[in-house]
Amino acid sequence: MTDAEILKLMNPLNFIGTGKTTAAKHYRIRHGAVDRDTALAIPAILALKLQNSGVDVNFFSPWNRGHGGDYDLTELFNWMDTICKAK
Repeated sequence: MTDAEILKLMNPLNFIGTGKTTAAKHYRIRHGAVDRDTALAIPAILALKLQNSGVDVNFFSPWNRGHGGDYDLTELFNWMDTICKAK
């Protein structure tokens, strides 16, 4: 494979909504408001692309949070329970 082909494979935006892949039905995306590792636009674009392809997206940018951490584990587990109980 060429470098361009490998780079294309690394970008999920090249595959979401194309009908060539099967996406998960639910996504939970968090991006801290003070994240210095990646710009807010990146997860926001991903969330919008997923929503526009018809999947459920729970996107939030928590205030005064950085790139990582387990600051909202209770909310995460509640979200997972809601999805699992809906079936």
